[in-house]
Amino acid sequence: MITLDDIKSNPAIVDDLDWPFDFSLERADDDTDWIHLKPNHSFTIVAGDGTGGVFIAYGQGAPESLPILYATSEGQAGKVASNLSEWLALLMAIPYWRDLLKFSGNGDLEEMRKTVPFMESEYATDFDDVPAARERIMNELPVPAVADPVQILHTNVHSTDCTVVADDGCAYETLFNSFKSADNPNWR
Repeated sequence: MITLDDIKSNPAIVDDLDWPFDFSLERADDDTDWIHLKPNHSFTIVAGDGTGGVFIAYGQGAPESLPILYATSEGQAGKVASNLSEWLALLMAIPYWRDLLKFSGNGDLEEMRKTVPFMESEYATDFDDVPAARERIMNELPVPAVADPVQILHTNVHSTDCTVVADDGCAYETLFNSFKSADNPNWR
């Protein structure tokens, strides 16, 4: 199992995870007053991203062994991985995971799969630093191979057993969005 200390001990890996994977250990904000989990669990913010979202390990035990909940700054939350190692495997396999959830047709696995080729093409063109960063990370950390990362992400978000509750008492919405790949005019 990959630990936070394994990552933190290698500044180059910390940098690669920050960009291009937008998983920044340095953005793990110490201000947790706004986070209220339902049901109530102890938690640790393990990382943040450039949009103000946070990755939260919740439950009892070492943070790297706990489920990972992602909470956006716009009021969505959901479980994205069963532990840190699985999350890193998903990041390496589908760095465009947010787009898969956005274009999921409200959580439809087949709709997510339709989005993959479009995102692969966009990432090959617009994020040419991903392959080298992925290779460095995979060479330094024992990131497990995952046979079907889209299925794993889909299953994790559908099995969300914990969410964030806003100060007004409203629970955060699901990470799944209603868009479909056909809704993007550039993907036709």
